[in-house]
Amino acid sequence: MSGAWARTRDLLLPTAVWLVLCVVGVAALSWAQRSSRDDLVQRFDMRTSLGSQFVASYVQDVLARERTQAETFLSAKTVSAADFRRSVATFGYPAAVLVDAQGRLLHVEPPNPALVGTNVLGKYAHLRTATLTGVPAVSAVVPSASERVPVTAFAMPFETRYGRRVFSGAVEVARSPLSAYLAKALTIPDNRVYLVDGVGRVVASNRAVTSQNNSLGRAEPALAQALGHHSSGRASGSYPSAGGHWTFSSYPVSGTGWRLVATVPDVSLYAPLTGATTGGRAGLLTAAVVGLVAVVIAARGARSRRELRLSEERFRTVFDRSLVGMALADLTGRFRQANEAFCAVLGLSRETIGQLTVADVTHPDDLPATETAMRETLSGGVPGFTLEKRYRHADGHAVHAATTVTLLRDLRNQPVRFAVQVVDITDRKRLEDEEAAARAQLARHAGELERMNGNLTAARDRMTDFVAMLSHDVRQPITGILGYAETLTDDWDRLPDARKQQYLFGIAAAGQRLNRLVEDILTVAQLDAGVLLPKTTTVELRAALHDAVLTLPPDQALDVSVSVPEGLLVEVDPGHLHQIVTNLLGNAVKYGAPPFDLAARSLGRTVELVVCDHGEGVPPDFVPHLFDRFSRADTGVATTKRGTGLGLYIVRTLAEAGQIGLAYRPNRPTGACFLLDLPAAATVRSGVSPATAHGRGT
Repeated sequence: MSGAWARTRDLLLPTAVWLVLCVVGVAALSWAQRSSRDDLVQRFDMRTSLGSQFVASYVQDVLARERTQAETFLSAKTVSAADFRRSVATFGYPAAVLVDAQGRLLHVEPPNPALVGTNVLGKYAHLRTATLTGVPAVSAVVPSASERVPVTAFAMPFETRYGRRVFSGAVEVARSPLSAYLAKALTIPDNRVYLVDGVGRVVASNRAVTSQNNSLGRAEPALAQALGHHSSGRASGSYPSAGGHWTFSSYPVSGTGWRLVATVPDVSLYAPLTGATTGGRAGLLTAAVVGLVAVVIAARGARSRRELRLSEERFRTVFDRSLVGMALADLTGRFRQANEAFCAVLGLSRETIGQLTVADVTHPDDLPATETAMRETLSGGVPGFTLEKRYRHADGHAVHAATTVTLLRDLRNQPVRFAVQVVDITDRKRLEDEEAAARAQLARHAGELERMNGNLTAARDRMTDFVAMLSHDVRQPITGILGYAETLTDDWDRLPDARKQQYLFGIAAAGQRLNRLVEDILTVAQLDAGVLLPKTTTVELRAALHDAVLTLPPDQALDVSVSVPEGLLVEVDPGHLHQIVTNLLGNAVKYGAPPFDLAARSLGRTVELVVCDHGEGVPPDFVPHLFDRFSRADTGVATTKRGTGLGLYIVRTLAEAGQIGLAYRPNRPTGACFLLDLPAAATVRSGVSPATAHGRGT
């Protein structure tokens, strides 16, 4: 009897320990799963929020450009059909209208004379809102006024001396850049993203939308029903569909009547947890190896704590070393933490910033807008805001910055602090001001040509070409910079170093392209204005050509050969000669093939300089237009390269200003050659060598 009791007693303690370990293990696993699931849902919700902010910024950009275009070209008492078509073509709208203050159609594209003069306010709510209130409006999905094609319209009111007008362009958003963005907005497999208007019609989606499923209720009836319980504001939750459960998140798009709705199957959303869940359950079910299970759980706990510490260290490293200014502020706006980039933007130390508030470092003129946005965020109206504002630097000057503020909440959804991200855009603002100044100078020059020649139509066409070129070629590198920067900001921790370096190189390349484009535009503007006059001096040609070759990347410069006699002197503007040769070399590198030859010889009163490559050459039918402004060949290698068509136009204009002969001839057996006839310098005084006369002798 005593032996049986002993065996029973010996069994009770291990059994009790086993039961305790099982209970503790089940509770721990359940908590870890719930916490991980909540984190995945929060990340999914944050990506949806960022998507709605992107769509809102895109819409505001379109409306701002519509206002600029309309005020510039559609404010005359009588707007010509040509001006209206140019304005529509600038945006690539398939359909557009121009409406007066009474709602009557002044112009419509595609042209439909039967509609001109009719009142459309009763048919289109967005036109009625923009016309009567003067506030920009974005429509639901509506049929166009001319062809009855389903479109979404952006209506921008603007004031003229002849009353208010509304310029409205219609676009199939499903074919716009927004559609491409939605296709890549989420990386979770099997995700579905919809941009819907106020009545539930699908504006754009990452799935094909047909006439049978052009509303959310038809495309996703279960999602539409779940979303119907949330009439406005942010919405999230889950619903059953197609034999499984789905999680959705929805945010309104600011400034429109749209909503961005994203949904993913739970099996895809929680896929990263599958392995951990299976391992935990297997460990708990292995009752025969309780000791091993305990060791595994302890090891897993230690590993989780280590990963948490590593995660916190990575966050601190990203926070401290980020090139983007980051700071944390409490709900009163007082800064609690800031990284070095944020301190550099303001020119202050971390200790000093810790004693300041958002109001203390904000420019007084931008403070009301900042405080209003923070109050709206605290009230729960929006999860955060993005604002371009000015900060006060420690030395007193204003710093322009793009600021993103997000309200962070605890597990009980109570606000705890503001996360502030600041990107210094002072240089961008300066470039914008310089671009505006260049445009103003071009406008003044166009006015002078109009008064001198009486050719208003030609001047307006030239300005339209400039605006169209700028809106296309400037937007491409800027879009690249913003896209790479957003990817780096969102996915920095998950990207490999090679991919980060690739994106940074992409940002640098886009910036260099944008800088070259601005330089070409400013040069053209100065040439048109007649202020870029040559200042000739004696130049040693061989040294000048070597300086031009050094502007090429080292691997390309190795393919250039310079064959110029020592001491060959010409009378030219050094800067103009440098830009001419640099443009010709750049043209050879872009459209030709190595080797690239620079050769010169004296012809008495002139010096002949030849720049040749060994590519496919210039198509014969394009040679007459080779030096025209904005001219590009539509065949051959030119169709595979990006360019503005200004490089050779600048070469021709600088050559004419400096009385330099310029010609083209094919190279043999293949390639292109550009010939320059440079004025030769006067004979050097007797007894003085050319090198000594110009400071190059010893």
